[in-house]
Amino acid sequence: MLRSFATVLFVTVALVAQSPDPKAPTVRVPVFPNSTCPIMGKKISLPLFVDTLMGRIYICCKPCIRKIQRDVPTAHETAFPVVEEVANEVCPVSGEKVGADAVAVTLQGFRFSVCCADCVPVAQAHHQVTLVKLREPKLVDVGNRTCPIDGKPVAANAFAVVGDAIVHLSAPALVAEVEKAPAEVLAKARAIAAKQPKAEPHRCKPAGKPAEQPAKKSAAAGQGEAGAEAGR
Repeated sequence: MLRSFATVLFVTVALVAQSPDPKAPTVRVPVFPNSTCPIMGKKISLPLFVDTLMGRIYICCKPCIRKIQRDVPTAHETAFPVVEEVANEVCPVSGEKVGADAVAVTLQGFRFSVCCADCVPVAQAHHQVTLVKLREPKLVDVGNRTCPIDGKPVAANAFAVVGDAIVHLSAPALVAEVEKAPAEVLAKARAIAAKQPKAEPHRCKPAGKPAEQPAKKSAAAGQGEAGAEAGR
C-alpha cells in the first residue's frame, strides 16, 4: 500500500477521450485510489468503492462495503497508511485564501486546509472535486449547477475535466457522452453557468471547534452500496 502508487495512479488512471478531432479538448476523470482493499488486503477494483466522510475508499468486492461503513476512520487509516500533508494556501472549496480560521480536513490520504468550518462538510460531500482542485489548482471550475448533457441538476462527485475546466454532470456515466463532443459540452456548461443565479459571496465563519473528522464507528456519508459504481 505505497503512497506512490496512488500518486502515480492519479496521473495515469484518468479517462482520456479518443476524439477524432485532434484539436478537441481532452476529457478525463482523475482518481485518487488506495492500492489494496482495507478489509481483505486484496488488490482493489476501480469500479468498486464506498463514498464516506473521509473520501472514496476503493474495495475488492461488494461484501466489503458494509464493513467499511461500520468504522470509516479505521478503514481509511488502513487504506491510506501514509497521509500526505498538503500546505495549500487557497481553499479548494471556496477559492479563498487560507487564513486564521482555517480547519484541517483529511480525504483519501491527503491532509489539507479549508478556509473555515463551513467548508468542511462541502469538502466531505464533494470529495472528488475537492481533491481535483487541491491537486490541480490551475483548473477552472465552470460551476454549472445543471448538467449540460441531460438538463438535470448536477450530482456530487459527478464531473469531467475537459481541457483545463471542471464540468459538473448529473451522473458519472455521462462522461462517455462528454467524450463524444467535449468542446460543445464545455461551451454549453459555460453558457448554463453564465445564465444561472450567482451564488452568495463566501464569508469565512469564525474559527470554533468543528469536528475535523467523523468519530469512530461513524456511518459513512454518500451512497452506501450504491457508491460502488461501474467505470468512474
